[in-house]
Amino acid sequence: MHLIASPLQKQFYTYLPKSPIYKRYSVADLPISYHNLVNQQNGGYISHSYVASKRPSRDALTAVYIPYIAGMYEQKPGADYHIPSITRQKDFVHRPNIPDTGIIFYEDHDRVAYFDFSQVSDKGEPAVAYMDVGLGQVSILAPDFASFLDLFEHRFLGLPAPTLVSYHRVNVAILQANSFQEIADLLADYGPLLGQKWQNDWQDMLAHFDTKPFDQFQAALNTYSQGHKSILSL
Repeated sequence: MHLIASPLQKQFYTYLPKSPIYKRYSVADLPISYHNLVNQQNGGYISHSYVASKRPSRDALTAVYIPYIAGMYEQKPGADYHIPSITRQKDFVHRPNIPDTGIIFYEDHDRVAYFDFSQVSDKGEPAVAYMDVGLGQVSILAPDFASFLDLFEHRFLGLPAPTLVSYHRVNVAILQANSFQEIADLLADYGPLLGQKWQNDWQDMLAHFDTKPFDQFQAALNTYSQGHKSILSL
């Protein structure tokens, strides 16, 4: 798996604050495998978004759906459909529902994934936990982040991923579309549910590629995920 930058928000270099990001935990406490991942791409959508799970979830009988991993940057997201920063824990709506020993790296509506420092592996790294706040369920997905990354897989359950309509799930569907027409259909279907601002941001960005072949748009997404230029300059 790899991370894909969101074309709807500016990319930032990794931010390493000296002060704790939440309670006593600092970025130095985060797993090396997490640092390695965000040093390649500082947060983004995940190429394969299903994580194998021993416990049934609202996403699948043997998996949970986690479409993005937060990066490390100082800036507050400019919109609800932007990917948040792990360094801004208080920006997460369900921060009060997560134990003080948890550091959130994913939240979408009432579904949250976090580093659980109450359970530390032999490597000295926190376990990865998943909470369905609505159901009051908590599952340990992996003993450490490196093992967690190995659990990501592709499942043919359709896009956007079923059981929840959200910005992030539809954004993933758009990024994995095979044509401009597929994207137009997604915007038409979900625009009324997700709002005009989200729809306008996608349409304004896509207008730049109006007269260009679809593979050039796909190449621009890939290039954007490897640098810090505006996607509109590609």
